[in-house]
Amino acid sequence: MLKSRAPWVAVAGAYALLVQELVRISLTGSMHSMDNLLVVDAVRRLLDGGSPYESDRFLYPPSSVPFALALTPLSDTQLERLFPFGLAALLLLGWWAALRLFGVGLRSWLGVAGVAAFALFNPAVSVVELGNWTAPVAALMSVALLLMGRGRWLAAAVAIGLSIAVKPMLVPIGLVFLLARKWRGLAVAAGIPVAACAVVTPLLPEPGLFFTRTLPFLLGGQDEFARPYDSSLPAMLPRIGIDGAPLAIVRVAVIGIAVAAAVLRWRHGGDERLRLVDTSAILMIGTFLVSTPAFGYYPLVVLPPLVASVLVRGSVARSVWFWVALVPLVRPLQFIGIDFLDGGHAEYRQAAKPLAWMVLAGTLLLVRTWRGEPAPPRPELPAQPGARGPERIGTTSSPV
Repeated sequence: MLKSRAPWVAVAGAYALLVQELVRISLTGSMHSMDNLLVVDAVRRLLDGGSPYESDRFLYPPSSVPFALALTPLSDTQLERLFPFGLAALLLLGWWAALRLFGVGLRSWLGVAGVAAFALFNPAVSVVELGNWTAPVAALMSVALLLMGRGRWLAAAVAIGLSIAVKPMLVPIGLVFLLARKWRGLAVAAGIPVAACAVVTPLLPEPGLFFTRTLPFLLGGQDEFARPYDSSLPAMLPRIGIDGAPLAIVRVAVIGIAVAAAVLRWRHGGDERLRLVDTSAILMIGTFLVSTPAFGYYPLVVLPPLVASVLVRGSVARSVWFWVALVPLVRPLQFIGIDFLDGGHAEYRQAAKPLAWMVLAGTLLLVRTWRGEPAPPRPELPAQPGARGPERIGTTSSPV
């Protein structure tokens, strides 16, 4: 059923719902692409001879400056009106890539449901309203997994490298290249942001501010303005009395478990597409849980491929608990909350919901990995005489 094509009326209805939400965000949204405007405003300082790192809200590496500089010719009003549509297009690109990894398209019932979900799912709406650059990271994550699944590891490395250059969220995916022994791919993925930083940094006024001001600000979990919206364990556990040494132990334990589970999941093998999705999701969820900040839209980086993997037997998306934890993140159901954090403040409730999903999804992945129940390898259909063979899914033995 999920693989079959949806009728055009369902397709049109899903896109109409999405466009309606984008028009609302563009014209009357409360956030007005705030995150993007802060980035662009900081980079505009270059045009006056200043440094973007003089701004407390430019929290990106030097390699991201050219991407922001390309947006400076647009006025703030134009960015408020147009940028939400651009981010939505990137999210749709990521959803398409996740679907194609599992052999279906946007015209399938699953694809149509996903398009409609973007208009109703709070993390997706939030990232578009804020104009946050997590959207291109999420898109490039799914594109990279699609390319890996097709054995095109160098192209996947380019996608990961570009993503890190824009916003260094996908650094943990380097372990996937290590596990697959794709050394050239790893070099490309690391080399793109490093080369971009090496070129851009000397051209910036006062580039040292990135190391003396921005990095300490990021490593400290930002400030009181952002902290209430932080969904990471280091931000949430102190609110229930877990801090200091116990918190440090929890962080070390979580990242150690995540790395060990990723290695174990990779070694279990099974369906190559599911192995790629599971391994990358374990790494990213583990990173989001222990690093700070980790905002409520961060799950978008792993959700599209995880949801698309429902088509494969053995996927965590086939667990009812995977979907139960997503229910409070649906915008019409935002009243469902966790009220015991600091007097039930709304910001803390909203931050607790993505954390709850990440903990539950991570636990499901760990349980499946521990049990060693990956889906069997995808069967290859015999080639017909004179016909083109089936599309090959890449394996760890595929040439780079």
